[in-house]
Amino acid sequence: MKHLIALIILAVFATSCGGSKANDETPSAKYEEKKNSLEETERSNPLQFLKMRNGNDRSNLVNKVVIEGDVINSATLVAYKDIEINIIFKNEKGSVIQKDTKTLGMTIQPASTQAVKVKVKKPKGTASVLFDITGATPVNK
Repeated sequence: MKHLIALIILAVFATSCGGSKANDETPSAKYEEKKNSLEETERSNPLQFLKMRNGNDRSNLVNKVVIEGDVINSATLVAYKDIEINIIFKNEKGSVIQKDTKTLGMTIQPASTQAVKVKVKKPKGTASVLFDITGATPVNK
């Protein structure tokens, strides 16, 4: 009787552990699929992965605003080029005086940070300057 119970238990373990796999894909195929999915996400949503940090602005002697900061690419697979920065000039009351867009002629690699410096003509009456990244183009492989 003990041998019969042991044989039944052994048969249950053998059929439950050695049966067909729920997912027949190899681990490397799963990895490649997730990698391709991540790359598609990074290519289609550059603003989700590009940020500007430590940004500041100052006026120079020739009536230009100098914007400096670090562009951070948090994407792990995709580099970006032609990064667009939207610049908004406001007066003392907070009203928008002028908007400007500058394209940075640089490429930022995945998982990296790059310092940037942009100079633009300062409109008369400017009290504050706002700026942010508004677009970029993914670099093709």
